[in-house]
Amino acid sequence: LFDYYQRALIYTPQRYQSILETLKSLLPDFICLQEVTVNFLNLLLNETWLQENNYYIIITKKVIDSNKKKSYGQMMIMKNFRPRSFSICPLDLSDDDHGATAKKSKTMKTIIIARFGLNTKITIDLVNLHLHSDHSPNASERRCQALENSFRKIKTNNCMFIGDFNFGDNNLKEQNILATYENKVHDLWKDIYHLDQNPGFTFDPSSNICARITCQSPINRRLDRYLIYALDNLSYAIEHLSMIGMEKIPIDPLNNNNNKRINQSDHYGLQLVINFRTRSINHRSALVILPTINQWSLIDSYRKQYDPSFDRWPPHINLLWPFFDLTDCQDDQENILLPLRLLLSQYQSFSVEINEIDSFIENNISYMKLNQQSTNYVKQLHEQLKQLFPQCLKNDQNSYNPHMTIAQFDNQEKLNEAKSSLTLRESFKFPVQYVYILQRPYDNDTTPFHISYQLPLGPVLQPINSKHLNCVDYKLQELFQTMNLYETDESYQRKQEKFKKLSSCFEQMFNKDTLHCFTHSFLSYGSFRIGINGQDLDTVFLLNELKSIDNETTFDRTLRQLKHDSNALNNHIVNLLETQINVNLKNEIIYYRKIQALFPIISILFNDQTKVEIFVQIEINKEQSSNFQQSIHGVYEIERLFIYVRFPPIFQHLLAFIRTWAQHVGLYGQVYCYLGGYSWAILCAYICHTYLSPIKSLSSIEHFSIDEFFSLVQKIFSTFAQFNWSSQELCLYSKSYKQMTLSNKSSVHNRGSMRIISPSPPYNNTGRSTTNSTRDLIIQEFQCVLQLLDSVNIITCEDKMNALKQILELNNDFPNEKTKSLLQLTLSSENIHELDEWIGWIKSRLVRFVNDCEEECHLIIQTQCSIEYQSNNTEAFYSLAFQLDPQTLDQHQNFFRCLKKCLHQFNLYPNRKTSMKVSYKIVSIHDWKLERMQPKLQRIIK
Repeated sequence: LFDYYQRALIYTPQRYQSILETLKSLLPDFICLQEVTVNFLNLLLNETWLQENNYYIIITKKVIDSNKKKSYGQMMIMKNFRPRSFSICPLDLSDDDHGATAKKSKTMKTIIIARFGLNTKITIDLVNLHLHSDHSPNASERRCQALENSFRKIKTNNCMFIGDFNFGDNNLKEQNILATYENKVHDLWKDIYHLDQNPGFTFDPSSNICARITCQSPINRRLDRYLIYALDNLSYAIEHLSMIGMEKIPIDPLNNNNNKRINQSDHYGLQLVINFRTRSINHRSALVILPTINQWSLIDSYRKQYDPSFDRWPPHINLLWPFFDLTDCQDDQENILLPLRLLLSQYQSFSVEINEIDSFIENNISYMKLNQQSTNYVKQLHEQLKQLFPQCLKNDQNSYNPHMTIAQFDNQEKLNEAKSSLTLRESFKFPVQYVYILQRPYDNDTTPFHISYQLPLGPVLQPINSKHLNCVDYKLQELFQTMNLYETDESYQRKQEKFKKLSSCFEQMFNKDTLHCFTHSFLSYGSFRIGINGQDLDTVFLLNELKSIDNETTFDRTLRQLKHDSNALNNHIVNLLETQINVNLKNEIIYYRKIQALFPIISILFNDQTKVEIFVQIEINKEQSSNFQQSIHGVYEIERLFIYVRFPPIFQHLLAFIRTWAQHVGLYGQVYCYLGGYSWAILCAYICHTYLSPIKSLSSIEHFSIDEFFSLVQKIFSTFAQFNWSSQELCLYSKSYKQMTLSNKSSVHNRGSMRIISPSPPYNNTGRSTTNSTRDLIIQEFQCVLQLLDSVNIITCEDKMNALKQILELNNDFPNEKTKSLLQLTLSSENIHELDEWIGWIKSRLVRFVNDCEEECHLIIQTQCSIEYQSNNTEAFYSLAFQLDPQTLDQHQNFFRCLKKCLHQFNLYPNRKTSMKVSYKIVSIHDWKLERMQPKLQRIIK
């Protein structure tokens, strides 16, 4: 609200009146102002709207300090509620400063801190600050010191900093301070806007007249911010955030001949609408282990007679109770469920053995007792959970004793009477592959607990195959067996074996003895991690630098010397991995090669035809985290799906079915401009989350029926056949998350004709390879399935099973009846390995060519979703179909310009050998079909 600079030019009376009118129109609950003068304060106090709405005001002394020339300070205004407490503190007080020292400064800045209660137990501190401007000496250092002190000394669990920070996004020193606290500090503007699309310049001399008058530099900057710091038991959802006060006001509104205008301030204001939600921990939520259904009859034979909670609780072993009350919001996903799943991914599944019934004499409870080995497993898991969620164990005086309650008595006499019948004839076991979050509603304590989330143990999901009889109903298993949707045990074992061997050979070189300043991880992602049948084993090798440099090894030193040249470091690591692979597994490998994309990839083909791809990711200057706090390629994306779908076995079955259908009808593969596996997984996750009925008990999962499965399949086709792909995007946002408008998102969200947004930052579009042509083909195939379902009986279970079979029997319609000509590429090389390498390069260029044909030539294209190999494996064919006849296409100048550019890209392959050749021809659909009928070498589709 500055008042003392260029007074003749900034028209303060008019500006102040306009600011007061803006505040009156908005009537905010909370207002933070900087550079407030006594003149503005007097005007404000006379405002009727301020008095009528019970506003409470906090000001710093400098606002009314009439003894000082050009005195101004800060102000907080709040409507209808008062802070529990507030204080005004010096801004520049460092660790070595004392109050007496601080008072020596005549220009000492202060901050206002006000504490507000969100409920009886949870508070939030709101801080109004104004950091030093560049007019001050050593401004950058003083801003950095103020930020460091604020973040380090803050004594509250919940805090929001509001005000003029006086630095922009290109002030590297200050931004580095924020980056240091990135896990605790949330910059709300960056939460919902991409700065390249909406930079949020609150100081903008290019458009703000006041800023232009007073500025020393014409650079636009985002000086004003909302920062939320270290939330505990509190989440938030941003409903609205925008700049205000951007309009120019007339200097003399009564004089139409006076065109002079001015802005309200040299800074634009920020308006925020935010919803805080306290994250309660209560006895209506529990994290538990559930025994498998086949053991329930035995356990419940005791519970039904002696346990008064029999109707409310399933048989269970508590891990954490009480637990968080989860309400399907973004904060639950990011701060509870994802960290929990990442922790569980480090624990392999195990078995619990119950070998006797014992009693707690002090509270007259009888329970099934775990044997010692099982007890140790569960206690280890509980200890890690306790460290992850310490707030769930505020009263941790009693030691944890895992058990399964089966009887509760009013007194010891009744316990003694029942003891003779509380004996276990023989021990029993059950596998622990999942833990469960149980919840029940607030309004009724008699309502039974239901399953809110089923979270798997281990880094990969158990594969869905016919031997896992506790996955789904036997009829559904029968369907999957008949249609070959299950991966064979042999195929799964081969992949598992390769993963273990590669992991072991990498461990020989990258371990705690050879590296002290780096850690490494070797993880799977893709279909293997999801537990469904996939062609390849996708893995990621992660090398992570720690900040500690204690006891640096020779290996550490070599890597640190290379870290400033990312290409050199990448090449060095890839060469080391290749050396390890060659030394340990040479006799088992047909070939391996490096693929240089955005990140290096090693591709390996083993003798048994198992194909492994290793994505190499190197993170420099990252803190070590036992819970994978850094984003790991492919891993976080899948982990977010596991928690989003809530019940992974059902999701696995739906995804296996839909992927197979997409492959059969020719809609699978990003390289062919269709949807890749992860996009299909997001679509299935959306359907599971949206349409799965509440799971009342474990039997609802283990007996998931054909009827229920058919309903999900029907939903996926009806939902996405009617989805407005041309203007909408599909996001896995939870219910409380406010979606951004497309104009405020980075260009990556808008790339591709189907926008299927990854749930992991930076929220890329997983469907970015799709074109208008391939999008329309996908929609048509969705509609074809709906037409099929309309034409058959779907009344009985058998009807639905037959309908599901018919969906999977649909074939790839390439080329379809609308196309008239084909561009056929012929690729050749000396042997299958060189040919595969050559095809891999060609595939990587296809999307660009198809986009050029559509955007520059306005052609409608159908892409083939497979490569056809001649049986001699030295020649292969790939085709694209067009709706133009061959003669017209042959004369299309723009098309040939695009084709020439594409062929030039083929020739740029850095590892191209002279034997790697490509040719093309344009043929009619009729001639193409005739040619395929000729008795030539057999073609094999891959």
